[in-house]
Amino acid sequence: MIKDLIKEDDPYLREMPEEYDFGKSLEYEPEELKNILIENMKHYVGYGLSANQLGISYKAFVMIKDGDPIICFNPQIKDYSEETAFVKEGCLSFPGLWFAVERARGVSVVYYDEEGEGKIGIFSELSARIFQHEMEHMDGELFTDNISDLKLFLAMKKRKIYLRRMKRNVKEQQKI
Repeated sequence: MIKDLIKEDDPYLREMPEEYDFGKSLEYEPEELKNILIENMKHYVGYGLSANQLGISYKAFVMIKDGDPIICFNPQIKDYSEETAFVKEGCLSFPGLWFAVERARGVSVVYYDEEGEGKIGIFSELSARIFQHEMEHMDGELFTDNISDLKLFLAMKKRKIYLRRMKRNVKEQQKI
């Protein structure tokens, strides 16, 4: 089931989703939510996707780790590495917007899988970056929150050019 992404200016993205309670009868069973998130992450060509980006108010996200998708219910970051890196990243809620974000190179985490089994993990490099990005969604934060106004302005200018080109390419494809 492909769902529309919540638009970047929608205040819903700022709301903190509720904990996923495995013992309750909820709108989405864990396996069903996992499948919806994976299907939409693939459809929108992302490395991660939070439930709240689809209008589903649970603390849950999917992400790519070692080439495979994993689901993380009620995730937490327990520790951050001291070493950081600035790397360009984007967000499915902000199509075409890319800029360098400083993040820890490694994180130790806890979360639950679709069976409700607790997991402990140490993620590094790309998987650590994805986990940190998706955790921001769990806290009602956006990746644009921690960038200077000037850098955001410049990134938005580049985005406008990128989106204009994409629109032009679509029109040209439709002529063929």
